[in-house]
Amino acid sequence: MVTFSKAKLEDLNSIVAIEQQIFNTDSYPAFVIRQLFDISGDYFIVAKEDDKILGYALGGINTNKKQGWILSLGVDKNARGKGLGKQLTARLVEVLKAENTKEIALTVYPDNPSAIKIYKDLGFEGDEILDNYFLDNEDRIVMILKTNQT
Repeated sequence: MVTFSKAKLEDLNSIVAIEQQIFNTDSYPAFVIRQLFDISGDYFIVAKEDDKILGYALGGINTNKKQGWILSLGVDKNARGKGLGKQLTARLVEVLKAENTKEIALTVYPDNPSAIKIYKDLGFEGDEILDNYFLDNEDRIVMILKTNQT
């Protein structure tokens, strides 16, 4: 049975491995994952089965704008097809909404239709392709979910 919980320090090696498996050279370095763990608190969620990390979702909040962000989402390639990406995203969205955010944003590669479908199914909107978003000559789409918070 898959369970969802706040990430723990002992989960980080598995999270880094999934990050590298999925994003290769675009993955967050281990030291960044560690520092994001230290500052993200409840906005860092893992999916586990039999004490094995199957995936994670990492978020943050821009408090000045009351804007939540989904910074990274990853599901181990061997655990795909179970809806974990959507479940992790939905759980992180609920945590970010509970912080009275006005909207939740994320970026996605334009050539990642499965991720785009997950986000659209959860109510995210946006399809404008932005050039060089991360200053790496890669295109990204910024998608937004309005939370109806004041």
